[in-house]
Amino acid sequence: MTKINRKKIFQFIILGFVILNLSWLLITTAKYNKFIKAVPKNEHGLYSMNKEDGYSYYVKKPNYLHYTGNLTIKNSEKGELLIIWPLISGGYKYGFRLQEDGKAFEIYVDQNMEPIHKDDVYSIQVLEEHKVELQKLFSKANEMWNLM
Repeated sequence: MTKINRKKIFQFIILGFVILNLSWLLITTAKYNKFIKAVPKNEHGLYSMNKEDGYSYYVKKPNYLHYTGNLTIKNSEKGELLIIWPLISGGYKYGFRLQEDGKAFEIYVDQNMEPIHKDDVYSIQVLEEHKVELQKLFSKANEMWNLM
């Protein structure tokens, strides 16, 4: 009788593992399919594209059994990039990264390009100084991936 119970427990564990893997695969494939169609794999197997206007686009699919990847648009000339994290439940989280005078700034923003942390006066100032480029990054990302 214990052999039958052990066998059933083992089968249940294997079935759970298969269901977990299949659900992860289906969810992440469905979520990231439209993003990787816009940015195909390059010769190195990465989803990246450089356009003639100086902007680069990247898609990072979620790692195994993780549900969060990211989309990135970068202006290498100015050292600015926008990172977008698609949420499984819908919507997005955004981060703006800027390199200037040997310093790097990473600021979380909302869909209206306002800083998430309103008490950080310095981040607000940096965002105001680079608002035009941030708007351009948002616009280019929306054109590429139809986010809105």
